[in-house]
Amino acid sequence: KYLQAGTGFLAQHSKELFFGIGKADKNIRAEIRWPSGLSQAFDQLPANHRISLEEGLSTFQAAPFSDPATAFKQPAPAPTLMQLPEDVETWLIQPLKAPEFSLPDLHSNLHDLKSLLGQPVLLAFWSHTSLRSLDLLRDLQRIRAKTASRQLEILAINVDDPSGNEEARGVASRGAFSFPVLFATQDVAGTYNIIYRHLFERRRDLAIPSCFLLDGEGTIVKVYQGTIHPDRVASDVTSIPASAVERLKHALPFPGLLVQDTFARNDFTYGVAMFQHGYFEQAAESFKQVIEAKPDNADAYYNLGTLSLRSNDLKQAREYLELTVKLRPEYPEAWNNLGMMAAEQNQFDEAIESFQRSIVQRPNYAVALQNLGNVYRKQHVFDKANDCLTRALALLPDDPDINYSLGMLFAQQNQMQPALTYLERAVELRPDFPEALNNLGIVFVRQQDYAKAEIQFKSGIHLAPLFDQSYLNLARLYAMQNDRDRARQVLRDLLQLQPQNPNAKQALEMLK
Repeated sequence: KYLQAGTGFLAQHSKELFFGIGKADKNIRAEIRWPSGLSQAFDQLPANHRISLEEGLSTFQAAPFSDPATAFKQPAPAPTLMQLPEDVETWLIQPLKAPEFSLPDLHSNLHDLKSLLGQPVLLAFWSHTSLRSLDLLRDLQRIRAKTASRQLEILAINVDDPSGNEEARGVASRGAFSFPVLFATQDVAGTYNIIYRHLFERRRDLAIPSCFLLDGEGTIVKVYQGTIHPDRVASDVTSIPASAVERLKHALPFPGLLVQDTFARNDFTYGVAMFQHGYFEQAAESFKQVIEAKPDNADAYYNLGTLSLRSNDLKQAREYLELTVKLRPEYPEAWNNLGMMAAEQNQFDEAIESFQRSIVQRPNYAVALQNLGNVYRKQHVFDKANDCLTRALALLPDDPDINYSLGMLFAQQNQMQPALTYLERAVELRPDFPEALNNLGIVFVRQQDYAKAEIQFKSGIHLAPLFDQSYLNLARLYAMQNDRDRARQVLRDLLQLQPQNPNAKQALEMLK
């Protein structure tokens, strides 16, 4: 137990106490609180001394600090910095599945990893701006001469920005390489950059040039950074480890007895990183790998359910989320998402039950409170809706969606003033909120304030030009005012953006 005392620190040893006060220019007063509860105060403790105290005694012993050794007074020599090697080869103790891709070559022919399963593959990432990358391409040509195509497939993947694509294509064309030269999309380049960042602890971006050696199952087993040696690669291809024991033997720098915990990579980290960067398909594959290794991982199932929701595959999302709560019943986010899907399918009783379970597990879960409030609002159970939405707003007062929901709740009850207040707040918080902008206009129409309604609908069209309801309601407003020409023009404007919009076509036909 450490106790602060003046400018120094105290370290407790049984009932005795030894401490150094530190550098000071006058004597010091210290108060000691012993573990037994006894408190003692000591005055006139000399600075720059080692003080010894014993519990219950009012006396102390003080010994001056020794002078530092002469060597300590001399500045230390500047450390010699060791230059890190530019060329590094690393066998992986735990292999990692290579993300799938389909990329064009010089002649626009597509190449993918799936078609190469069953044989080793070398993925070589290069850039036309890197001289070492050009050396790499020449080395790959020598590797191709040493290995038959059935032994090793080589794919040279250019990761230049699209603005430098022509220069890269020129390099590939002049090289007349005997292996495919592919051109990565930003998604593929970004995906493999994340893979590289999480392979090693240092979290650095993908070094250029770098190569990944894949086994016949499409799994990354070795990483080469910088220059590669054709003889070494040819040897590696014939000695790819097939078991954990062999992988360990390849990866460790020298033989011996290894005393360790289990080597394990957290594939879940890859899925989260891919999801955060918007690579949803790759994220799903990472979470599936997690489940293959750990079938009871509720978080992986939850994230797969969330990804399925993003792609609007409600059936698959429900399966994953139901597995999530089966594995971990106390999972409020999963219950909330199950409730949301039920609500979208008008299964309101199921939605209410799911949202309530979510809120019981996390009483301050604003999203679930808002969702439950909206279900009650759709059912015209206004008192319960108001209770849920008010609680959600108290938790997140600056949330535009909650303010919008409250505005719509009061609009449904023809309480226009509070409806305006909350809808205006929603627009203030999110100026391009199309539904809020449109419904503000409708509230003004109900109040027969047509000038403000017109301004509001026009604002909605300006800020959210692809939202058709603002056009349709502005056209209705003009038609109410017997200004059919302006109504028709608004509908034509909408049809220019959405030529097949059925509501605009029908309204325009009625105005003929």
